[in-house]
Amino acid sequence: MKKLLAMTIAALTATAAFASGFGLYEPTAIGTSYGGALLGKGLDGSANTINPATLDDITNITLQVGFVTEHPRGRIKISRDGRTYKCSPMDPGFFVLPHVQLVAPSLWGFTFGLGITPEYGLGTRYSHDSLMTWSSKQTTIEGFVINPNVSYRITDDWSIGAGARLLYFDFEQYSYPASYSASQVPGNAFVRNHLHGNNGLSSCGFQLGTRYKILDNLSAGIVYKSKIDTRVKGHSNFRVPRNAYVPTAAGVLPPGIYGGGASANLDIPQSVAVGLNWDITKDWHLGAMVSWTDWSELDKISFKLPRIPGDKTTKLRWKDSWRVGIAPSWDFAENWTAVVSYVYDSNVCSYDQQSTMLPPGDRQIFSGGISWRMTQNLQIDVTYGIVVMGAKGMHMTGPDGARYRMECRHGLSHAAGCTLTYRF
Repeated sequence: MKKLLAMTIAALTATAAFASGFGLYEPTAIGTSYGGALLGKGLDGSANTINPATLDDITNITLQVGFVTEHPRGRIKISRDGRTYKCSPMDPGFFVLPHVQLVAPSLWGFTFGLGITPEYGLGTRYSHDSLMTWSSKQTTIEGFVINPNVSYRITDDWSIGAGARLLYFDFEQYSYPASYSASQVPGNAFVRNHLHGNNGLSSCGFQLGTRYKILDNLSAGIVYKSKIDTRVKGHSNFRVPRNAYVPTAAGVLPPGIYGGGASANLDIPQSVAVGLNWDITKDWHLGAMVSWTDWSELDKISFKLPRIPGDKTTKLRWKDSWRVGIAPSWDFAENWTAVVSYVYDSNVCSYDQQSTMLPPGDRQIFSGGISWRMTQNLQIDVTYGIVVMGAKGMHMTGPDGARYRMECRHGLSHAAGCTLTYRF
């Protein structure tokens, strides 16, 4: 297990994939294809992440391994004091999100599960000539959850589930404080600030879920995920090149690299999700869900930094987000199932904030997938989705007192993945 965790940590590179906040929703290929609309029915190990109460539906010891890839892109339009500048590309790269799920039915109505899933991530990167690299040139957040769960069948129609959520969280950010540059232009004699740290797998929360079969073919589920208090510890490097002008109380700071220990408190917000799953006929099925995430809890991020450059506070002023999804599926052959889904994910960025690490805009997610039960024991699932981000603007005040407006246009992300399932 230690080797498996090490491989997962090494492989984990996450991106927000244009999800609101920095939440991710890729527990397995099936979970991705359904857009998370499986709160009333457990089809596979994604129940560990979506609703632990539905683990009761899985009757065999089940092991799943797989991945989902993401490639978000867009163009950033920036205006300053009423003047519009050219659109800068935003392309943080190609990301792989691995997942491992295990389910083990036991005696007396208990089912145990373990998931290792990337649940949080963000990747934004702007060009050197962007006017707002003083806020963020590049930000990467990687967060995965080790999620042991247990479900219990109270009656034939009612089950409950609970689990711990042990979080590994890594934060890295580059910024170019333009106010310290002789020319005030990022990329020309710029001062670079680099922050990097993680929580050392020290943060833990919990989740509680329940599922009730209203009718033989209609089930409802609800799950609550607690807030996770996260303290990130790491290092800060402050680089002053030869052309830069950095005034301090003791005089102009000479060129060099200044660094030391750094830390930040960054809370993972609580969330609630409810959903229905309806077996319309033997072959046709429908899932629906709605969730709320308390992103307004993350009002700001305060960094404790060395004397140079000094403590830093990033005001986010995010709003709570709502996520609504629907997913019809069809068993079109004896061992084949097809599913499509639509998810609307609301924008969390406020009209007025101080961070460019997340571009603003609502998200619409269109996904589909195929499940093939190759043998009695082996199954393969593939998924593909496209995320379309609506153009919305936000305003910020820079260190030079100028008023900036930022808008992300043509925001698009492709997601594809595969999960292999073996039932013992």
